[in-house]
Amino acid sequence: MLNKSLVALLAALSLFAAACSGGEATRKDNGEPSDSLTAQSDKTAQEARAKRVDVADSKIIPVGDSPQQGPADAAVTIVAFSDFQCPFCSRGAAIVDELLADDDYKGKVRVVFKHYPLPFHRQAKDASRAAMAAGEQGKFWEMHDLLFDNQREFRGKDTAQMKELTAGYAEQLGLDVEQFRADFDKPAYAAEIEEDLELVEKLDVRGTPNFYINGVNIVGAQPLDRFQEIVDEQLEMAARKKKEGVSADQMYQTLVAANYAEAQARGEVDAKPPEPEQIVEMVPVDKDDAVKGSADKALVTVVEFSDFQCPFCSRAASTVDRIEEKYGDKVRVVFKHLPLPFHQEADEAAKLAMAAQKEGKFWEMHDLLFEHQSALREEGTFVDLGKKVGLSERQVERALASDTYQKRLEEDIKQAQKVGARGTPTFFINGVQLVGAQPFSAFEAVIDEQIEVAEKLQKDKKVSGEKLYEAAVAYNKANAPSPEAGAGAGDEEPAPRVDTSKLSVDKDQVRGPADAKVTVFVFSDFQCPYCRMGAQRFDEALENVKDEVKVVYKHYPLPFHKEAEPAAKAAMAAGEQGKFWAMHDLLFQNQQRLTEEGIYAELAKKLGLDVEKFEKDMGKKAYDEQIAADMKQGDAIGVRGTPSFFIDGTRVVGAQQPETFEKAIKEALSEKQ
Repeated sequence: MLNKSLVALLAALSLFAAACSGGEATRKDNGEPSDSLTAQSDKTAQEARAKRVDVADSKIIPVGDSPQQGPADAAVTIVAFSDFQCPFCSRGAAIVDELLADDDYKGKVRVVFKHYPLPFHRQAKDASRAAMAAGEQGKFWEMHDLLFDNQREFRGKDTAQMKELTAGYAEQLGLDVEQFRADFDKPAYAAEIEEDLELVEKLDVRGTPNFYINGVNIVGAQPLDRFQEIVDEQLEMAARKKKEGVSADQMYQTLVAANYAEAQARGEVDAKPPEPEQIVEMVPVDKDDAVKGSADKALVTVVEFSDFQCPFCSRAASTVDRIEEKYGDKVRVVFKHLPLPFHQEADEAAKLAMAAQKEGKFWEMHDLLFEHQSALREEGTFVDLGKKVGLSERQVERALASDTYQKRLEEDIKQAQKVGARGTPTFFINGVQLVGAQPFSAFEAVIDEQIEVAEKLQKDKKVSGEKLYEAAVAYNKANAPSPEAGAGAGDEEPAPRVDTSKLSVDKDQVRGPADAKVTVFVFSDFQCPYCRMGAQRFDEALENVKDEVKVVYKHYPLPFHKEAEPAAKAAMAAGEQGKFWAMHDLLFQNQQRLTEEGIYAELAKKLGLDVEKFEKDMGKKAYDEQIAADMKQGDAIGVRGTPSFFIDGTRVVGAQQPETFEKAIKEALSEKQ
């Protein structure tokens, strides 16, 4: 992540503590309530939730909310990067199953699945979609096995055919096939795959299958005894750490860090483990927000973006209760709504909470909605819950249809996008972002630090209430570490609109009609993974407006991307032969290979270029001058990282979703009417 608008992308690498009960190595998917839990009484369901193990995740190899089987606090965690169309992955999965079947390992090993669909396996992403859709009904691992068993049936099938093929598997598994078909098309699945691919980039995973056993890497479908050897070593290591006082809920995080450090010492990985940027954003407290605590007394403000249908939010709610119990008046909790698009009842649940808030019963409804989360899809649930806080059936019906509440929802969603809250739950503790249902200890560490900060500011600046909150956020912004800050980073927020009329276009590569109504300047870096994603998503947004948009490419190679400048020169050299944009696409497609010797000549040959001329042109001094000029222009208009888009002067930063780009383009077009 290279700028603050991309916070969710890196923060996603440390998303959500794993959710799974201890005991036998039973198959478990995504933390969603099982059918048996749904059938229990509310009291039993609450007890079941209370027994879940809250496990500290690793920032190096995060489990996140990926599908997993086995106890969350198992001594050994195997993270598998896999591709459902890869025959070696099928073999690797069978080896892991054999390992899990061994009585010596039952209850001691957890397996986590990460999606790594290789680009040349055309049906792999659709297979991943099928597994996730089955996971919605608690059958991820059963579908996982069927997909590997039937790989040969994938060949030559398009997405529609894959959907029907896997719907047949869903029927075999006893799933609701119509729900499966609907879930197969969820846009959220693409984002989940992207998150796993970002971790692939971060860890420099090369090929599938690839396994990390408490952080120890095994490449390929190696023999069972090799897996057993490493698992046994890790069990012994876990036993030693336990004697040293490491608790079960901290074991995965501890062992991954220790194994990573050993790999560093051997020179097998980079000297510095990957760490996400600490994100700090000012989230204003609005008059319509539900608030616990008083601004006048609080030293710390915790803003939570949450979704009543999200199981991780439900778990986080109990953590918020513990915060209130420990810190009392020192902490103010602010609730903001972020209903995710794939949770069909989340919008209505949020509106019901707003109706209860109007009657002074928001937090009572908040607790009820989470307690009855598994029943939100059932007819009459909202009316029943409304009655428990004194709302009539008519009041509930009006609330669910309310335009006023819908607008409030949209405002919260817009605010979430602005500060980079892309998933739920996302917290901002005096502006410091903390993502997911993390252990209480993670919140405790940040809150304790923030109390010290606030007490010092209170003494030095003589401020309290909202002024203290604003001062604390400003302090945290000024002191936030940023391991990969983009050029020109600073505390001052860049202007949302800038004058791009003085940006040069004479030497730049341009696509689109010369007389296009809208001009978009793109500042990008060929070695930046977010630039690759941003380019793909921006192209999607252009599909329906190609004839009305002109795109101007500006080079902005970041200093810590060693291949970014050579790649930029390769694109310019290809441009000499009329193939800049074709090379642009190839460079992004082969981003992981940019460090390979001869890669640029290989790509030039693939494009049918005169390779001798291409290599000679790459050495032109004029290219250095052009790159320097582009970067100078970028700095002048406040480019802080990549990718940065300027759509008729409107700044859009980061690998935003296609609809975000499309909205900005449409707004620019409407201004030209």
